Amino acid sequence: MRKSVFLRLFAASALLLSMCDSYDGPPGVGSVKAVDPVANTLMAEAKGYHAEGSTRKEIRTLKKLVLNHELAPNAAEGRFLLGKAYESRQEYRDAFKEYSKLIDRYPQSPLYTDALNRQLAMAMDAAEGKMKVPVLWGAWETEMESSVVISWLREIVTKAPYNDMAATASSILGKYLVDLERYEDARAEYSKLVEKYPDSKYAPDAQLMVAQLWAGSHTRGDQNLVNLSNAREAYEEFTLRFPNHKDAGKALAEASNMKRLLVQQELEVGRYYLERSREYTSAIFCFESVIRQKKVNPEAAAEAETLLAKAREAAARQS
Repeated sequence: MRKSVFLRLFAASALLLSMCDSYDGPPGVGSVKAVDPVANTLMAEAKGYHAEGSTRKEIRTLKKLVLNHELAPNAAEGRFLLGKAYESRQEYRDAFKEYSKLIDRYPQSPLYTDALNRQLAMAMDAAEGKMKVPVLWGAWETEMESSVVISWLREIVTKAPYNDMAATASSILGKYLVDLERYEDARAEYSKLVEKYPDSKYAPDAQLMVAQLWAGSHTRGDQNLVNLSNAREAYEEFTLRFPNHKDAGKALAEASNMKRLLVQQELEVGRYYLERSREYTSAIFCFESVIRQKKVNPEAAAEAETLLAKAREAAARQS
């Protein structure tokens, strides 16, 4: 009796597992069927529904094909057509997933690159606000959630088989993060692009963005010597990596400007020590440093000389 119950439970579990769209990696070499008449029939039916404009029936038929005939010669095509059918219904998340399954399971398929290109096109539209998704059963439309767009682009960067596509997705992601005002994440993405794809056409602009984001963090209120120093280094690195680039001269000028701002910032630190915290020894140290950098920022150096005299007088009175 117990054995009978166990066997029935086991059979039911096996049936449920067989119905799931599970994935254990791409089909092994030689495991793909040479011919699958049932899969061929389903494909023909799906294409007929597509011609009729019956997208729901097309999707239902293609799902039967990809779920039950994964080793059929036309299984990859079924995944691709299923992704396109979902796209036509603005079910973009499902479409992206189907393209991902094709990429993961059928790397030798002629449709492999096509699936990646579809994903990149979808991600670009979503990042540029061109992709609209229905809300409340189509009552209105809104842009795709930023978390979805970011995950799409990161997946493409990971799976893209050649540098151009990965670098393109990484560049789009960096810009998208800037638009979201996630400046630290954007800077990290641009930095990775430069390191991983230094020969990409996007690398120079990415390096400039790294420098500009460091410099921008200064003007956004994060005014500290570290950010300015990092900006200067990033501009200098641009001139080293891309000495013949049309913006190399501008980058060198910006590096000099960062040096000037660094001196100005050090002057302000010295002023704080003198006028606010009354730490005169520290103030003197800052002003002397500014004066030594007279060639970089002569205006700051001139002001530092006046403030240095005051700091020394205050230090003498204190002692």
